[in-house]
Amino acid sequence: MDARTTSRVDYSLARRAVLREYHSGQVSRFEICDAHPDLLRAARYTGEKTSDPCPICDGGPLLLIAYAFSDAFPKGENGKVWPRSDIAQLLKLGDARLYTVEVCLDCSWNHLLSQVAVGGRSRAKRPRRVSE
Repeated sequence: MDARTTSRVDYSLARRAVLREYHSGQVSRFEICDAHPDLLRAARYTGEKTSDPCPICDGGPLLLIAYAFSDAFPKGENGKVWPRSDIAQLLKLGDARLYTVEVCLDCSWNHLLSQVAVGGRSRAKRPRRVSE
């Protein structure tokens, strides 16, 4: 890889917590199966099929869809569907983020799986607190 920074945030613990709440009856299916129509459409036409069944309706397969955000994109193109395998192109943009969501077309389950941040700039450090 290049000298740019790359970090990944995995949301599997949050996913497990939601599923645990659902299976214990603390939340209803209607509260968690709420995919936006645009997300369902993007998953239907550009989603990457997995071999995993939906954890809610046991239908499947789950589809993965990724969205990229970057200040380098032309105005109005943030949040565009992006191939998950094409991180190299994001590196060329400078600072960018790629969010991957799993989606079930049968019941509208959706959950953010991961976030990958790539960038060439270092983040500004917070000023130190001066003790009095």
